[in-house]
Amino acid sequence: MNKHKAKILKGIVVSLKASFLIVEIDYQDFKEELIDEFPEKIKLLCTRRAKLDYQGLFIDVGDIVCVESIDYKNKRAVICQVEPRISFLKRPAVANVTLVSICISVDEPLFDMEQASRFLLTAECSNIKPLIVLTKIDLIKKDDVTLYVNRLKSWGYDCIPVSTQNSQGIDLLIERFRKTKLTVLAGPSGVGKTSLINHLIPTASLPTSSVSKKLKRGTHTTRHVELFAIGEGSLLADTPGFNRPEIVCEPSGFASLFPEFRTQLTTSQCKFRNCLHRDEPGCVIDKDLERYPFYRENLEEMINSLLPYQAS
Repeated sequence: MNKHKAKILKGIVVSLKASFLIVEIDYQDFKEELIDEFPEKIKLLCTRRAKLDYQGLFIDVGDIVCVESIDYKNKRAVICQVEPRISFLKRPAVANVTLVSICISVDEPLFDMEQASRFLLTAECSNIKPLIVLTKIDLIKKDDVTLYVNRLKSWGYDCIPVSTQNSQGIDLLIERFRKTKLTVLAGPSGVGKTSLINHLIPTASLPTSSVSKKLKRGTHTTRHVELFAIGEGSLLADTPGFNRPEIVCEPSGFASLFPEFRTQLTTSQCKFRNCLHRDEPGCVIDKDLERYPFYRENLEEMINSLLPYQAS
C-alpha cells in the first residue's frame, strides 16, 4: 500500500466542476518522493465525505479543505474537512475573500450609478471594503476619468482606472492584488472583467465577448467562479457577470452600508437613536449627497416589503 494513501493534505478549492471540486495542493507537502512527477501546484478532482453533508457544511471556491484517500496517478482525492472561513461573499459565492474589486466601465456599457452601488452594497454586507476598478478608460477623455475618480472618492471608495487597450493602470492594479490573499473580481456583464484577467494573467486565456449593440450590455462569458494565481500566495477570482444584485438588509442597518453616511454618523448623532434618515427631525445625514435618493428609494422598498409581515 502506498503510504501516501493515508496522508491528509491541505489545499484550497479553486473551482467547481459539476458535482466535483477542484482542490489545489502545494506539492511541498509531499515533494520528498514525488519531486519529478508533479508541477509546483497540483490540482486534484475531489468528492466530499458524506459526513460533511450531514453536518450541513457547504463547500465553495476559496474554502480551505483537507483531503485524504489521495490517488496521485489519477489526481483524485476526497475532501474530509473544511476549515472555518474568515469571510464569505454570497454572490458570487466565494469564501475567505480579502478584497472585493468591483469592475465598472465608463463606457460600453455606460457607468450606471445604481448598478455600481448595488455591487458595492454586496461587498459592504459582507464586511469587506471594496476597491473600484474603473475599466475602458481609453474610451473617454482624461479629464472625464478624473471626474469619475473624484466622484467615487466622494462616495468613500478607492478607485484604480485601467485600460487593457493601452495597459494604463495595470501595474498599479497588479501591485494591489499581490498585497492581498484572495481578490474577487466582480461586476456587471460586459465591463471587461475577463479581458482584464487575460491581461493580468496571460496564461488564463479566458473566452471573451463583445457588448451587445442592441441591449447595450455584455453577455455572460464566465459561467462559474475560478481562482487564478497572481503572484506568490495571491489569488484572483473570476466570477460570472450579473446585472442587478439584490440588496438584502434590514432597514435599520441600511445607512451603515454607505461610507459617505458612515462618515457623517461618526462625527454627529441624529436626534433619535432609531432614525432611518428619511424626514425625521434632527437627522444629520446630508440629503444633498449624490446617493441619498438611491438610499431613500431602496429604503422605502425594504420598509414596504416588511409591511405584510408586520400586519400579520
